[in-house]
Amino acid sequence: MIRRNEAPFERKTMIARGNFQRYFTIAALSAATLGLAACGSSQAASDVTVKVGYFPLVHTSTAVHAEKNGLFAAEDLEVELVQTQGGAAAIPNLVSGGVDVTYANYTSALLAVKQGLPVRFISGNDVGAADHGIFVAKDSGITGIEDLAGKTFAVNNLQNIGSVAVYALLEDAGLDSSAVDLIEMPYPDMQAALERGAVDAIWQVEPFQASAEAAGFVKISNLFTGPVDGMPVAGWLTTEQFLQENPDAVEGFRKAIAVSAEELQDNRPRLVELVPTFTKVPAEVVEQIEMPSFQGNLDGDQLQKTADLMHKYKIIDTTLDTRPLLAD
Repeated sequence: MIRRNEAPFERKTMIARGNFQRYFTIAALSAATLGLAACGSSQAASDVTVKVGYFPLVHTSTAVHAEKNGLFAAEDLEVELVQTQGGAAAIPNLVSGGVDVTYANYTSALLAVKQGLPVRFISGNDVGAADHGIFVAKDSGITGIEDLAGKTFAVNNLQNIGSVAVYALLEDAGLDSSAVDLIEMPYPDMQAALERGAVDAIWQVEPFQASAEAAGFVKISNLFTGPVDGMPVAGWLTTEQFLQENPDAVEGFRKAIAVSAEELQDNRPRLVELVPTFTKVPAEVVEQIEMPSFQGNLDGDQLQKTADLMHKYKIIDTTLDTRPLLAD
């Protein structure tokens, strides 16, 4: 399904267009049913099996590597990795108790907070780098961000980190953030849409970026550059209840992910070995991708910047202080 963003400054928080409202309403009802107000005494890390939800991406290698290399075990953690759906669906699965910790993009998480869901941020994972690119057709005549005015641009969701980055880049290039017509479609459909001229530009993240380059499309810019250089893209979340009841487990998870991120940074041979074991991405593709920028520690200032940009571009309708959302 393709969804258009024809008036970004008039839609305010129309979360239903990105399926957020439906997902988050279900999650809120589930949270009420489960009684997510914290109760009971805290447990030691070794007393609980932590169900960790992750979408099978190159970027979630941090969790798989931590399990396979004994980094969780070194923190006295019993972890069960659970493959989940990505996008907005990850957070309702967390809040409803399907998993205890989940990988999700920060924009979806901040939207969930604005919906009243008890989401807390416990660890970073990856920040925007050269593994996210803006691609156009070879004969498009588009050579830079300034050439996107009046064009159509495909993102995987109208209200996530990609949209925020696009708006910021447009503004940095001297354009109004409404100068581009954003269109929502899944990553796997974007290259075909670009090929047939249904859109003028697409956002590709690895491994789709490597595929776009192999198909002859032209990368005109990294998505996370300039005003959004190094913006945190996604990380690990839990619920307020789980955080309060299992502080040792959360701290152990955070330490293990930080070590895993450090071990995987610039470690292509390990990713070539690891990624094909839990994704459909073959080793030969992993050998060609732009390496992710792993960062286990979450930069609170950058997260606040994300929330501020979401407010500026009307993705959320009021300001949001992210400090209370960070696990100590």
